[in-house]
Amino acid sequence: MSRWKGIKTIEYGTDCEDNLVIGLGFFDCLHIGHIKLIGECKRLANKYACKSAIFTFENSPFVVLNKDVKQVLDFEERLFKLNELQVDYCIKAHFDKNFSQLGPEEFLNGFVKNKKVKALVAGSDYTFGKNGAGGVDFLKKWCVQNGIELSLIEFATDNGVKISSTSVRKLLSEGNLKKANVYLGGHYFVIGNVEKGRKEGKNIGFATANLIYPDDKIRIKDGVYYTRVLVDGVWYKAVTNVGNHPTFEDYNFNIESHILYYDNVLYGKKIVVKFIEYIREIKKFSSKEELAAQIAKDVKFALESKE
Repeated sequence: MSRWKGIKTIEYGTDCEDNLVIGLGFFDCLHIGHIKLIGECKRLANKYACKSAIFTFENSPFVVLNKDVKQVLDFEERLFKLNELQVDYCIKAHFDKNFSQLGPEEFLNGFVKNKKVKALVAGSDYTFGKNGAGGVDFLKKWCVQNGIELSLIEFATDNGVKISSTSVRKLLSEGNLKKANVYLGGHYFVIGNVEKGRKEGKNIGFATANLIYPDDKIRIKDGVYYTRVLVDGVWYKAVTNVGNHPTFEDYNFNIESHILYYDNVLYGKKIVVKFIEYIREIKKFSSKEELAAQIAKDVKFALESKE
């Protein structure tokens, strides 16, 4: 069972107590094309009176394949969003060299072994198996042979250009949060455990919740953002600094959120930081007082936001 109430996780190739409609893909960032595919999974699950499921990896294939590509959402973040999208099951696999060597048929057989699969849903350009040897033609034939319905979804586009995880990465790294959030069908977010920080924020009247940024996640543009933070089931407005802290001669990259109207201890808690709007660039202030005055302005921006 996932820590997020509602969605269940099962291992690829293991038993499932329910009949399933399974969505195939990596679902690195769960953009609007993926959300469309998930909607089709849920439609077919309703048709067959069974459960919806999405397949994904619990680790980053890019790391195993030595590719210089960062994840938009890590596994737990994908689980969180899948839960919000009311998906019943997440089928997870650990990507390693052995998994990368699975042929197309062997890969697909891992879903039907010990499972009652009623339908599969995939993108119209979906590839799978060793070196991407399997494609939709192979998938069609395999589904016919196994008596499984197949639904292929056309990818989402923006002015005729495919919306992809690659395009979302580019927008986030460039700081185009507004367009990235449109592509994502919701706000970009980060999940992490609150760590002890320098306490400089507390010393100037703006205590922060500090997150260590995972190495395998894409870094969004440095800056100060208006955010919302989920703590113990409640969403709070916040101001979040992404990047370093030049006023204090601290040039380490992390995420620090000043959560409005929250005074309890956060150390060790798992929080969700949802990025709503870019406020300003990071700069070095001449004094702590000047920084505090600017943060007060950032807080005012957050409080006045209607979103």
